[in-house]
Amino acid sequence: MSKHRSSILLSLLLCFSIGARADNIITISSTEGAPDDEVTVSIGLQNSDILSSLQVSIPLDENLTLVEGSGRVGSRCSNHSLTVGVKDGVLNVFVYSLSMAAISGNSGEVASFKLRLGNVPQTVSLTPSKLVLTNSSGTTIDGNSQNGSVTTRCAKAEYSTMEVDYGEVPIRGSYERTVTVTNVGNADLTITALTFSDVNVFSSTTTLPIVISAGQSQQLHITYAPVERGTISKTLKVECNSVSKLNTIALKAMPFAVNELHVQPASGVSDEEVTVRMTMNNMDAISGYQVEFTLPSQFDYVDNSFALSSRKQDHVGMATLNGNTLRIIVYSPSDKPFTGNDGEIGTFKVKLAGRYGTTLTPSKTVLSATINNKVENVVSEVYGGNITIQSPQISCNNTLNFGAVSVTEACEKTLTIRNYGSAPLTVSRIVFNNEAMSIKESLPIVIPTYGNANVTVVCSSIEQTAFEGTMNIYSNDPDMRMKEIAVSGSRFAPNYMTISCEQTKTTDEAVMELATDIYDNIMGVQFDIEYPSEYYEPYDGNVTVEGRAAGMTVNMRQIDENTVRYFCYSLSGSGIQAGSGKVMTIKLAPKGGSVPAGTYTVKMKNIVLGTADMTNKYASTDQQVNFNVIDVLLGDVNGDGKINALDVRLLINRRFNRAMPDGYIEEACDINGDGRINALDVRLVINLRFNR
Repeated sequence: MSKHRSSILLSLLLCFSIGARADNIITISSTEGAPDDEVTVSIGLQNSDILSSLQVSIPLDENLTLVEGSGRVGSRCSNHSLTVGVKDGVLNVFVYSLSMAAISGNSGEVASFKLRLGNVPQTVSLTPSKLVLTNSSGTTIDGNSQNGSVTTRCAKAEYSTMEVDYGEVPIRGSYERTVTVTNVGNADLTITALTFSDVNVFSSTTTLPIVISAGQSQQLHITYAPVERGTISKTLKVECNSVSKLNTIALKAMPFAVNELHVQPASGVSDEEVTVRMTMNNMDAISGYQVEFTLPSQFDYVDNSFALSSRKQDHVGMATLNGNTLRIIVYSPSDKPFTGNDGEIGTFKVKLAGRYGTTLTPSKTVLSATINNKVENVVSEVYGGNITIQSPQISCNNTLNFGAVSVTEACEKTLTIRNYGSAPLTVSRIVFNNEAMSIKESLPIVIPTYGNANVTVVCSSIEQTAFEGTMNIYSNDPDMRMKEIAVSGSRFAPNYMTISCEQTKTTDEAVMELATDIYDNIMGVQFDIEYPSEYYEPYDGNVTVEGRAAGMTVNMRQIDENTVRYFCYSLSGSGIQAGSGKVMTIKLAPKGGSVPAGTYTVKMKNIVLGTADMTNKYASTDQQVNFNVIDVLLGDVNGDGKINALDVRLLINRRFNRAMPDGYIEEACDINGDGRINALDVRLVINLRFNR
């Protein structure tokens, strides 16, 4: 190439001067085909500027290959040359003119090339990574590009497993497994045939042909029906149009003959004998067997109790006991098999001891059969049998706590005795070490299996103190002839003190009434009143001793900003006699003459009810009262500050929407605050009228 031509080409490739912006668009066409097809990609140009050359660089997917020599210039470039090549995975297309001739026209194809498709189902974007447009003076012109794509259309099968292992399966059965086939390609997958390497034992119920759309799945059903024991290694070839060549699935199995020994379940009563039956179901001709049992402590073998069943021919057998190992050997002198394929082959007896049964399973088992002229142990499985020992089992709580029982009430507590055993439980005797304790029921008590019975324990003492004792229950439980129960409790006098407070207005005092319900005569009372000091306050003379506490002296002392302590005592009088009723009224004044409407709480704490011997006999906990403060007095319908018969009559009229007098208070009619005026409000105002 001459020096002049080289300089022109170099100027075309390296010139990056900025030209005026215009609409110059390179378009890459889209195409598709099957694996190994050659497809044509066209490069088009729509330009408003006069262009002399163009260069396009397109990264190329590894599954696409440029067809050498396939580049062609378009009809618009009759005076131009074309270079198409791939370097470092990038496809470069260069259309140029050594004479700097212009590309004719303003739209249409300027070049094309061919790509060979791989065997991967995919759509690959053809996206230019570099675009250079130049005019006849070598100036770079702005341009844009529109991407194209290449799609490889093909089916590709993907299997959920490439190996189906049936594992150990009995012969003469039928076993089905499934393999899921997914079409991970982008064209329909067609399965035309399933070819097994052994059609004698393998087959399929799947209906062919199968067409699986892209992205979809279907199952292949593979059936195995073994007829002989051994190790199987076969194959299944899936005939299909998948581009993947991995369409052969391995088939494995270990078929065996079913020859099982079963120890049948048995049940008996402790200290008695039970017969253990051995059965066998077999596919092979079994001529003899040997079993060994390690007998648990609950079972004692009964000498000479082993016997063969009617399935024997000329078989002989013997049973020997060495320590706790029972060995049974049976054989045929002429190698004859047991008759039939299922049923009993021998029995023996054991004597039961203790409470709990267990599963009796041979520690060693041999089932002898002649296979291919060779005597083999053909046992496939051994099953133990559960030997149940029936016996009663007592169950009840280890403690019986009466709690605190008032001396005015009967001191009784129920103890439930359960029988979790498998035989009736007999309670023959119950003994206490405390003379004040006894039971109401007559003995003996018989409790059936999984049943229960209640025993009423009584403490006759009325002494105000804690008590305790031991209750011994004697029964026929073999492991627990005597069950010991710890009994405890206490007796107390029911001495209680309560506080109440009625609803009040925002400007009225909160009036609390204190009452006692006592068993003992009380000579002194002490308690703390905790009140909402932000809104209420006590004052001198706010305490009135009433009725049953008449004659008692009351002192009070402020112990903190929220709490007042009261001392009530009688130096010469009789104090508060046993019984119930009001003993005192305490008033709290609203601070500043008024408090906000709402709900307030007063607590009575640290309560002491003292007897003449200075013993505190209070039998409860702290007391609390909540009271409502309202702007109006609920139930005071006419607003005269009282709740009387007139208010009841007015509320009844309001209930039935009758005419009401001027000035009646609507808010006072909804006594329970539920937003409705109904019969419940009438009943409540009647209760308020009579101070109920």
